[in-house]
Amino acid sequence: MNPTQLRISSQSVLLAVGFAILTVMAGASVWLAERSSDDTRWVAHSLGVENELSLLQLAVRRAESGQRGYLLTQDPDYLKVYEESVQTIPTRMANLKAMVDDNSEQTARVQQLAEVVAAKHDELLKIADLQRQGRNSDALAIIRDPAGQATMGSFTDVGTAVRTAERALLADRTARSAATARWLLATTLLGAVAIMVLAGISILLIRRSNLSLARAQQALAESNSHLEEKVAERTVDLQDANDELQRFAYIVSHDLRSPLVNIMGFTGELDAIRRDLIEQDRRDADEQRSQIYEDFDEALGFIKASISKMDRLINAILNLSRAGRRDFNPQQLDLNQMLKTIQDAVMHQAQEADAVIEIGPMPTIESDRLAIEQIFSNLVDNAVKYLKPGRPGRIGVTATERGGFVIIRVEDNGRGIDAADRERVFELFRRAGAQDRPGEGIGLAHVRALVRRVGGKIRLDSEPGEGSTFTVILPRSWRA
Repeated sequence: MNPTQLRISSQSVLLAVGFAILTVMAGASVWLAERSSDDTRWVAHSLGVENELSLLQLAVRRAESGQRGYLLTQDPDYLKVYEESVQTIPTRMANLKAMVDDNSEQTARVQQLAEVVAAKHDELLKIADLQRQGRNSDALAIIRDPAGQATMGSFTDVGTAVRTAERALLADRTARSAATARWLLATTLLGAVAIMVLAGISILLIRRSNLSLARAQQALAESNSHLEEKVAERTVDLQDANDELQRFAYIVSHDLRSPLVNIMGFTGELDAIRRDLIEQDRRDADEQRSQIYEDFDEALGFIKASISKMDRLINAILNLSRAGRRDFNPQQLDLNQMLKTIQDAVMHQAQEADAVIEIGPMPTIESDRLAIEQIFSNLVDNAVKYLKPGRPGRIGVTATERGGFVIIRVEDNGRGIDAADRERVFELFRRAGAQDRPGEGIGLAHVRALVRRVGGKIRLDSEPGEGSTFTVILPRSWRA
């Protein structure tokens, strides 16, 4: 293996390692994010149990206080407090039972609390019934009975036991949530550092390749001056390949790394939210807690979106790589029939856009069928997709022959492309103009790669607001 092949192989290995790290990191981040969400849900569950217990205790005490106040003062405001509170006791008790049914120990404690609450509830109803009969002295006698005070004491003791157990669960769940958040942050940081190191090494290898290439060109020019034209052509090809490698390295260090920045930022958000949850537990403010949960969900959404973007970028690169490795098989192709099939495939979209597609007479060529179909399917589909709204669309495909080549033009009267973007649209993951149509920016890069693979060239001429013309020059008879 010569030095150039060795360097290219090293770069391929580095890129493969980088993609493997991205895949592992993305999977680990998703798993940790889901685990963090589950931990936070249990933290919220414990907070809810405590809150429901507090509401039950408040309802019982308000009912008892309101009843006593009315018996002593006959003030109707106390009666209103009693009636409102006593009606909520069964509901609060049922809610608390449902919330702890996942924990057998808490279920037993809450069942004991329910028995005490039921006894107190019956006592309150009995006192209210005596009061309605006008037997206030009998009602007051029940209130003064030490048994009633003992019931309230049991109510307080059992409620305290439930609260203490739930706070122990809350502390454990909060600790697990914090640990998960730390692992998520560490995983993201480690993956980002690894990618940056690999990107740096890849760029260094490319620079060394450039230096070696320049030296090779100089030696070749000195020793083979009679082949200057051939050397110049080969140099251009090598430079194009080198430029592709540089753009690929840029994608690794920028496009594929930018989602990681989002992941790191929003894992910091998760850590802040976790601290807010602990502080919120101290303040016991329901409205603020609700806002914290909304922020938490938003941060998770951004993390998942970033991971999805990484997955799409990686899949796009892999698809291009597979296309480059495919065996191309030349065969006779009737371009009239092929373009008619492509026209039929996009006819529905064209009708919706109020557009007409016109196919001129086409020659027969010898080339790879799948590559030619993909080239013109992409070009015609883009022409339909980027028509100018409010103007009837016109798309024309024409062909001429010159020597051993056919020149096929795909022309439209769409929105057009600015001069500064005419080369940019052929680059991987690069798009021009308003980003109001779906796509990842790989279509035209794929088209140019296929055109070169079958021995052709592609050119773009366009005026913003007037339309675009893609000119594809293909050999009439191509051999792999």
